[in-house]
Amino acid sequence: MRGLWLWLAALACLPLVALAPATPRPDAAADSVADGPAITLAGSEPEDEQSAEEPSGVDAAPTGPRSRTVTIALTGDVLVHDNVWASARRSAGGRGFDFRPMLAPLRPRIAAADLALCHLETPLAPAAGPYASYPLFSAPPQVAAALRRTGYDGCSTASNHSVDQGLAGVQRTLNALDATGLRHTGTARSPSENRRLVLLRRHGMTVAWLAATYGTNGMPVERAWSVDLIDVRALLRDARRARAAGADAVVVSLHWGTEYSHVPSAFQRDVAERLTRSGLVTLVYGHHAHVVQPIRRMHGTWVVYGLGNLLAGQRTVAPGVNDGMVVEVTLRQRRSGDGAWGPVTVGRPRAFPTHIDEHGPDGEFRVWDVTRALRGPLDPATRAELRASAAATRAVVGG
Repeated sequence: MRGLWLWLAALACLPLVALAPATPRPDAAADSVADGPAITLAGSEPEDEQSAEEPSGVDAAPTGPRSRTVTIALTGDVLVHDNVWASARRSAGGRGFDFRPMLAPLRPRIAAADLALCHLETPLAPAAGPYASYPLFSAPPQVAAALRRTGYDGCSTASNHSVDQGLAGVQRTLNALDATGLRHTGTARSPSENRRLVLLRRHGMTVAWLAATYGTNGMPVERAWSVDLIDVRALLRDARRARAAGADAVVVSLHWGTEYSHVPSAFQRDVAERLTRSGLVTLVYGHHAHVVQPIRRMHGTWVVYGLGNLLAGQRTVAPGVNDGMVVEVTLRQRRSGDGAWGPVTVGRPRAFPTHIDEHGPDGEFRVWDVTRALRGPLDPATRAELRASAAATRAVVGG
């Protein structure tokens, strides 16, 4: 085992591709950080050099074709187990819950993106509880404000745990997200909300955001419209509606795959094949496996099969569950001489490893941005742990 640990730590030191700095949002200027190296994707095609250097926003050059870009940061499962909220309670001094400290290391990278999208897997409880962990989650709603503070703009909510607390849980969760200003997709409080398209606008570009889950763990769904299940025809129908409504891009979030498996399942591959072949979908990304999965290109469209866990208390469940990643993608449009905007293209995704550390003095959780953390001071044990985590993620995503 010691030999394997040393091999992973050594692999983490291999050279990585260098990146251009991201442009931070105005409200995140104080926390901005230049991008560190990202994982090189296997089989990636070289990116247009001019495109790679463009800043986020709109190119205001007076001559030549104008362009606009939107950067999106994607992360995986937020799975609020009892040990996670116990850490948040300690951070709040025993009065309420404060999830902000455990997510704080991620804020510079998350807040720097034009759009940052998380996945909230667990339904939220009333503010005063009662709270419940696995198998029927009902998490402290204070996690929503912490996600917003970290820099997220929205959270998808379609998961196998969406209806753990029935329709009331769906309603409470969306109410809590609304209260913090987080957009959401994948579950609904009414038929009309289910039909409503979620359109995110940045720098003049409109991005439609769809979400669905493979199932609900056999839990009965009181109202079919309350949670979207993976149905390729329905997803493509919504993608067409979004395009007709003026969406420049369609991003699809899917809760899918085999838990604790780094290998995409036949179901994942089939759904990805059908969505990317349609020409309607700009990007597909997923979660649920609780471990990272590869990033691949199908029919010219990027598919991020599995982002791993962002925050969870599953350390003893399976190897790799404390490893995740922030995947950054850049959507780009160019305008022709007649003023019309062309189709959106997607630059090569950039994957930055994250790692859940449960070794605070009193068992506090911390989610590391591994690339950034390794550039700073760390005790030897933490440095070795983060290097091993980065190597394990690279072996899956960059292999």
